[in-house]
Amino acid sequence: MSRALLLLPLLASGCLTLDAFLFNGVPCTEVGPETCQEVDDPWGKLCKTCEQPYDWQRDYPWMKGTLAAGESIRPVPEELVQQHRVPTDDGEGELDVWFLRSHGEVPRLSTTTVLYNHGNYAGIEHYQPRARMLYEAGYNVLIWDYRGYGKTTPHEPPTPEQFMDDARTVRRWAREVVPDEQRVVIYGYSLGGLPAVEMAKASPGCALVLEAPFATFEEAVHTHTSLSIGERFFSEGRFDNVGKVANLRSPLFVMVGSDDATTPEQSARAVFEAAPEPKELWVLDGVAHGIRGGGVPEAGLSTYLDRIEAFLDAKATRCVLEL
Repeated sequence: MSRALLLLPLLASGCLTLDAFLFNGVPCTEVGPETCQEVDDPWGKLCKTCEQPYDWQRDYPWMKGTLAAGESIRPVPEELVQQHRVPTDDGEGELDVWFLRSHGEVPRLSTTTVLYNHGNYAGIEHYQPRARMLYEAGYNVLIWDYRGYGKTTPHEPPTPEQFMDDARTVRRWAREVVPDEQRVVIYGYSLGGLPAVEMAKASPGCALVLEAPFATFEEAVHTHTSLSIGERFFSEGRFDNVGKVANLRSPLFVMVGSDDATTPEQSARAVFEAAPEPKELWVLDGVAHGIRGGGVPEAGLSTYLDRIEAFLDAKATRCVLEL
């Protein structure tokens, strides 16, 4: 019997929500030899325990096609890396937040911050390559972990209410560290599209960028569990990206791969079509979903970064500094 079928009696009785079933975080308390030395896939390794800081200068075996001839992704010097602990509003824990200050070599982007909401697997350690790509472009990068992910506490996954509350907390707190609050690009990848849209709804940045976003909680649950259950039964509309973007007050850039099996192209299109102008959609032919499978950034770093910057120049001019 499938895991999903085993859940049905509990779901019907109201004794279970899908919060823990949907979230796929790996808290630092579970990191050890079995998640590091015993993992063959270099993109699946999790090696940093709760006491160890992340290594922002690590060499990665970048996938074929990610870097063109002569391209590289630089390490982040220690003096440009800051770790912060942000208390949750309910007092139950602390959110782990890392800020990478721009290297400053691209003046028009040096005061722009990408507030990065990552995907469903593991935690920040898994998404460091993605943060490094944006740092390479010249942005400041702020990335945080959800409850149940990485070094954030508590180590249990959040409820929908806590997930959205924490997103708003980070968005408010970000004003204290970013160089220019008027130039914050809110970025959501996959599951991270949910907190990203909530941030943009509560306190819009100069732009919202969504990579492979889910349309609704119902769709996300069905993708991960094969269950077909109404979204409001569990999250009371908190995870309805389509409904939320209808009143979006910032320019929107949506990107997705045509071969994305986790977030189907039609899901990203639904989010895009529900949003008002200005907006832009980029569908990459033959591209899949994640870091392991080769997603949008892995399909070509320069193309990925150029498309984001071109969108900012064309539809979100407040995001870049006029020189």
